[in-house]
Amino acid sequence: MSDEYEHDPTLLTNYLCQAYLPPLVLDSNLPAAPQYAQPWPRIDELDMDRPRLVRLVSEIPLAALQNAIRLYYAGFENRLRIDWENTRLTLPCPGVTVLGPSAVARLSVCCEHDFLAALEHFVLGTAAEAVRTVERRQFDEDELEFQRVLVSSARNAKKLWTLHTFGPQAPPTGLTRPGIVVVSIPPWKLGLGNLHEFSCRRMFLPGELDREYPSNTVWSNDTKLWAMVYDSCRVSGYRWFVVTTYQYWVFGTFSLDWSGAEATPPVPFDRTRGMSIVEMLTFWIECSRDKTKYWHISANAQ
Repeated sequence: MSDEYEHDPTLLTNYLCQAYLPPLVLDSNLPAAPQYAQPWPRIDELDMDRPRLVRLVSEIPLAALQNAIRLYYAGFENRLRIDWENTRLTLPCPGVTVLGPSAVARLSVCCEHDFLAALEHFVLGTAAEAVRTVERRQFDEDELEFQRVLVSSARNAKKLWTLHTFGPQAPPTGLTRPGIVVVSIPPWKLGLGNLHEFSCRRMFLPGELDREYPSNTVWSNDTKLWAMVYDSCRVSGYRWFVVTTYQYWVFGTFSLDWSGAEATPPVPFDRTRGMSIVEMLTFWIECSRDKTKYWHISANAQ
């Protein structure tokens, strides 16, 4: 590979590997959670009459995943040239794009709405445009984009959590279908310790993830999060997921029969060992759409 290719700013692959997530500026009333956030209130809607099937969570070795991602992007060579008038690639990139005043203003977060808007503008929007470029479908914004979904209580319309989906929006009709779920929790509601507990290897006993007390012990935030992620993926039919606070990212999958799951350790938004978050997210979306076989869903629990 020539030096000219390695530094060509018109290649999408070069943009993605250098694009970085600018830090959010949280309002003083919204300090980022310490290692462990305050316990979330009980969510009655997470109590299930039908069992959640996941039993075993395995850890994805981050080095193995990043090697697969490098192989994936190496296969493109110099075929992904882009127009730098493209304003939908919004992440800053050294020597290519910088943040203007309006973009900098988007980084100021005073509430959950601001947090979601920043996530969508900088990360999800850029990843969606990267997917459209990779698949040479730059004008299919209506189909190839993230959709924000507010999960609400059927009892009183109270908002429970927010997710974004990339894939078919109609109810699933088959066993599997291509797509991905991104569950986003503001950084003042979930700490790094919670994410480590969420992503580490663990086993759920039968019924453990179906109902909280009095039939089980009080759920920790990471256990509630597993119930939320499982329900979000099961309803949509997508087996690929991401959990993010913007500051940290966890990439995961469910197995074909939903009994197994796997997840990476939390990946910091600003330290990814030579690989950017948007590179990883674009790859994960393409895996979820069956566009590459460099990674597969989790194995079923034995």
